[in-house]
Amino acid sequence: MKQKKVLCAGIAAAMLMGLAPQMVLAADTADILDYDFRTYDQDVSGDGWEWDADGRILSLDGLQLTVDDSNAPNRKGAICLPKDSILYLDGDSEINVDGYGLHAIYAEGDLTVRGGNDLVVRTGSASSSVIYVYKGDINLEDGVFLEVYPEGHVLYVDEAKGKDGVVNIYDKAKVEIHDPDGDNFEYIDKDRLVMVTYRSPAKPTDEWLNFSEKYDKDYETITLSKKTVTEKPEEPEEKPEEPEDKPEETPTETHVFQIKIGETYLVKDEGERIALDVPAYLSEDGYTMLPLRALLNVSKEGVKIDWNQKDKIATITYDDTTVVIPVEGTNKTVTINGKETTLVTAPQTVNNRAFLSLRDWCTVTGMSTDALQWDGATKTVTMTVEK
Repeated sequence: MKQKKVLCAGIAAAMLMGLAPQMVLAADTADILDYDFRTYDQDVSGDGWEWDADGRILSLDGLQLTVDDSNAPNRKGAICLPKDSILYLDGDSEINVDGYGLHAIYAEGDLTVRGGNDLVVRTGSASSSVIYVYKGDINLEDGVFLEVYPEGHVLYVDEAKGKDGVVNIYDKAKVEIHDPDGDNFEYIDKDRLVMVTYRSPAKPTDEWLNFSEKYDKDYETITLSKKTVTEKPEEPEEKPEEPEDKPEETPTETHVFQIKIGETYLVKDEGERIALDVPAYLSEDGYTMLPLRALLNVSKEGVKIDWNQKDKIATITYDDTTVVIPVEGTNKTVTINGKETTLVTAPQTVNNRAFLSLRDWCTVTGMSTDALQWDGATKTVTMTVEK
């Protein structure tokens, strides 16, 4: 990548005085920029990167960047970009981040990644993302290849809007995801690798996630690529059948609960407040934790909990199902009708209260985790429950 040179502010004065102007390499501004281009309106370049302010294009060519809490306190990302930006991979580069809530690439609006080279990204926190976009879309195009080793999310869109694609992968672009711990994704919730949150009146659609996903157990990778469309064969026309008299179905009763981190109540159907004796909190790996007894409020009908204080074991029963949950240390293993199942995060005991994550509660009580929606801005979980 060619380095652009930026004239210092004193050049004009130097020329008037007959002095030879001196050129200042843009790399010297790296400490000032701190790789935050959101308000920088001048073209500038450094070692492995080049910023085109008018086009809002950041080109990477050989960038080697490592950022953690010690050198980036209170930063949203190792690289921060304004809305409608383009990240162009002009050469192979690498970004390593390790810090709570510190993303590798943060954009305040639509972000498009283009080019034909590789970008390797490693994140060290469950609250971090490889690419995090606020109120915008993520578009991967051309021959972009992202090789990622995430402890948290890979692609995250916060407060998505519209009906079209929110996370889009086009052309030959690919994202190759590796388990950073080398456990073949045994302890990683694969459903959380790509996350999209939204606020009313936005409504999620099938078009929001515009890519295909393939898990290769032998190579221990998950690959995201352009969505493949399979044409369905034409089905023979069927003659309409005479309607049958069917008994009227009882409508399903649905309730929507909102659980906000730190509050001592949850909200039912946007009106009724249900008191909690202790507030919900986030676990170290980013899951919403609630006391077992409080979880009964967000359960389908017929769920019961029996707590064995001596052995620290919770037994949950519903329908023909029995779930046994040991609450001790970092144990994530529970049994459902005698068959062992691994939770996404270990149950915890706080102030003599047994806590379980909302995601694991859905799993052990037979509810879909699609019922959960996380709003990172307000730290609120919205949960839809069919009673």
